[in-house]
Amino acid sequence: MGVNDIALVLTLIIAVFTDWREQKIYNKLLIPAFLAALILQTFQGGISGLTSSLLGAGLGFTLLLLPYFMGGIGAGDVKLLAVIGAFGGATFALTSFLYGAIIGGIISAILLARSRALISTIMHLLLLLPFLRRPKHLSEAMNNTSQEKFPYGIAISLGTLISLYFPVGGGWS
Repeated sequence: MGVNDIALVLTLIIAVFTDWREQKIYNKLLIPAFLAALILQTFQGGISGLTSSLLGAGLGFTLLLLPYFMGGIGAGDVKLLAVIGAFGGATFALTSFLYGAIIGGIISAILLARSRALISTIMHLLLLLPFLRRPKHLSEAMNNTSQEKFPYGIAISLGTLISLYFPVGGGWS
């Protein structure tokens, strides 16, 4: 396990802990982690390492903007994926995002089933697929999902750990 891996895993552990306990991922964790990622990538890969780090951070940030603007996740989750991208590059950010989305979907389905809202939510979404014509109904379906919230930083972190061990597209860029 290299320095990048250790710094990333420590960042993820702290993010999971604070997200679980306080529903927040703090800037006082994310900003130093981001700067460490930039420095490590630049030191190890020069300008191409810095470029890869910045592209990864940009992609990681962009991938979660829509869920953030829709109110599904917090700003800390968006910034966490940007930091993950800074550590591993664009491919790693995308892979972490995809694994995290799968894990987040499973956790959401479990929480909805536990609260007996899964069938209702699925029915709303299936019956109202043409939501562009009736956005009011989409917001009703989204209300079912927001009744049971969970710290999405956990799903992102688990997806990132899986990406470390099962990389898609070559792993670290």
